[in-house]
Amino acid sequence: MFQIFKKKSERLKISGFNIFINNQNRNIGEAIEISHVFEFTQAIPEINILENDKIVKIFKIEPLKENPDISGQYLHSSIRILANSAVMIDGIISYNRNDFPKWTDSDYEAIRLQPFYLSNADEHNKKLIGKGLFERGLHFIGTITPSTVRNICICDSCNHSFTIRHFHAGFSKSQYFYSSDGKETLIVPYGTIENMPVQLQENIDSLKLQVVEEQLPIPSNGIGAFNYYNSFKCPYCLAPYIDFKNKAIRPKEYYGNFHINQLPKRW
Repeated sequence: MFQIFKKKSERLKISGFNIFINNQNRNIGEAIEISHVFEFTQAIPEINILENDKIVKIFKIEPLKENPDISGQYLHSSIRILANSAVMIDGIISYNRNDFPKWTDSDYEAIRLQPFYLSNADEHNKKLIGKGLFERGLHFIGTITPSTVRNICICDSCNHSFTIRHFHAGFSKSQYFYSSDGKETLIVPYGTIENMPVQLQENIDSLKLQVVEEQLPIPSNGIGAFNYYNSFKCPYCLAPYIDFKNKAIRPKEYYGNFHINQLPKRW
């Protein structure tokens, strides 16, 4: 398909919005990190990741409604391949090719692409299906992810790229509930409802939780309900992305999420 590598020793190449990874022979397990500035030429660009000339991931850069057309802007990116064959990419959007805002600036806008493993370590990708954002490498314990960093995820089922934003529910002293279809997020401040679980609370009384949930409003579309263990879902195929059928991971997911340009519903 593409012939970008001239030597087998070349691990990583970039051409336009295509990131080529040579993962053959002695390149397997070779760690590398590079910085690269992408120039957006479309309002909604896509970054293609290719392993040995085969497309393995397509990340759509969905813009914020506050900055709806990012053509003519730049992405100052960091691209890392770790020794365990994990691929990690993030970047900061800027109007300037040579400089970018700091996270404390009002115009700071960053993206983090969902990390994944190359084919020689694909068993790790399978283990991450339905897991939370900490296990997927989109958040890190002990490090606060600014709300101005948005995550670009890949559905485990349909492989579509979709963008989500987040808030730290612990710091905001609130609990979040997803709707049955996963399209809406409800935020409820602590103390609003008696016996409502708080972040990191591992012992959840199912009967008390049921009483709490009965007091919640219904979703805007009038279908289903907001529930503590509702999964966060892909907006395209509605398959669980953070699958809370595994109830043990729910208390540890203290970032609430919502789809880009769709603000949460507040109590």
